[in-house]
Amino acid sequence: MFSGRLPYSNYISELRRRLKVVALTFLVVLILLILFPSNPIQAVQNPSQYLNLSFLSNTLISAFIGHVKADLVPPGWSLIAATGIGEPMEIYFVAALLIALAIDMPVIAYEIFRFVDPALTDTEKQLVYPFVTAASLLFTVGLVFGYFVLAKFLVVALAPFFVATGTSFQIDASAFYYVIFLIIGATGASFTSPVFVYTLIRLQVMEADFFSRNRVIIWFFIWVITGLFLTPDGGPLLDIVIFIPIVAMIEIAVFLGRRSVRGKTPKGKPASATMKCPHCGEPLGRPMLFCDRCGKSIA
Repeated sequence: MFSGRLPYSNYISELRRRLKVVALTFLVVLILLILFPSNPIQAVQNPSQYLNLSFLSNTLISAFIGHVKADLVPPGWSLIAATGIGEPMEIYFVAALLIALAIDMPVIAYEIFRFVDPALTDTEKQLVYPFVTAASLLFTVGLVFGYFVLAKFLVVALAPFFVATGTSFQIDASAFYYVIFLIIGATGASFTSPVFVYTLIRLQVMEADFFSRNRVIIWFFIWVITGLFLTPDGGPLLDIVIFIPIVAMIEIAVFLGRRSVRGKTPKGKPASATMKCPHCGEPLGRPMLFCDRCGKSIA
């Protein structure tokens, strides 16, 4: 795909087309989430609620926010709109964006794989559905882990300090929900990283030894990311709770990736002058991963 003779404008056009598909599906899902009632029967019985926007209290988004409040806000805590009257609307749409991202994840994973599809062999193209399935599944597992483990742990860990300092349990609603949504979304995204690690090794874009040699650096990078973005205000204990499963999954992905390419000739191995591209027959006189003429992978 990424050959020297094919114009880069082709890649930009293809990327733009894939991004349009992702954006369109994401927008459709977002609109449906905002409009679709959590109780369809109630919506049918009272259609006038769509005229005065009262339907917003009977949508999947409002139901999700209600569950977050019921599950994660301890008794005695009060959520207040400290930044203005537009704060509840912002919370509503941020929640909608998070859920839309989760639902659209299979499309995102599929379009990512299809973007590099021309550079893959027929055997490698068979990875598309396992890749989409694994990425979607791990993203969902990450969302569940972030919601039921990390978010609850954060609240439980911080609650005693409110008591110890005599601080009132009046919490800014946007600050509370944004932290919760950030933890859930970032955990979901981080849980997909092993899929990309395995795929890069399986397609021989990167070697498993690269991850083994740089294990300490990669672990440190993951620790920094979890501390800065995944577990805000949660302290080092919460960092460890999310750090361990991510590192474990990446190590498993490296192990499986190494086994999947065992015995195969590296794609970057120098080709002889008489060797030809197995797809178009172009003579290969130098080491390359992809054919200069057709752009396909040199297996």
